[in-house]
Parts: sequence; structure tokens; C-alpha cells
Amino acid sequence: MLDVIRSAQNYWLANSLYEYDFVLLLPRTDEKIKAAFTAKLNGRSGCVVTGEEAERLVLLYSLYEFSGNIIVGSFDEPYGRKLRNIPADEKIIIDKVILGGMNGTRP
Repeated sequence: MLDVIRSAQNYWLANSLYEYDFVLLLPRTDEKIKAAFTAKLNGRSGCVVTGEEAERLVLLYSLYEFSGNIIVGSFDEPYGRKLRNIPADEKIIIDKVILGGMNGTRP
């Protein structure tokens, strides 16, 4: 577990993810969430991290909120998150819940 956390920290720093206004973590590729994220940037900087790197960063983020600019683009992760149970369509959940913090001006 410690190796996974170190790997996530190293990835964050090596890719200068702290420089972005928003970082979208997609543990599982979801083109709808990715497209909505890109559309909502409105001139702000954003980065999409997918796959194993995203899973590691979600794990690290679930231990402590090391950045206020992270968006976890998942209906089920981190553990315990069950957005699929919300009585709303996928578009509303993506826009209002997953990407809801992107509204307004620069963070």
C-alpha cells in the first residue's frame, strides 16, 4: 500500500498536476465525463488522468484531500460512492454532481 501511495505522489509531482486548475481522475474511461469536463473548462487549464495512475491518485485522495482541484470522474469510486443510485439521468449527475465544482471563476 505504501508503494502505491508513493507512486501516486511521484506521478502527481512528476507531471506537475498541481499547476492545473482542475485534474479529472478517470479510473475507468468514460468519454461522456471526459467530454463534459473539457467543455466546462472555459479557458481554465485541465488535465485528465486515466487508468492505473488515476486509480492510485483516487486511493491517495481518499486518504487525505491533498488538492482542492481534483474531480473524481466515477459513479462508484472512491469506495462507498454510489452515484448510480441517485434518481437522475446520467447527464445531470455528470454536470451537477461529478463536475459541479467547476462552475464559476478560476479556483
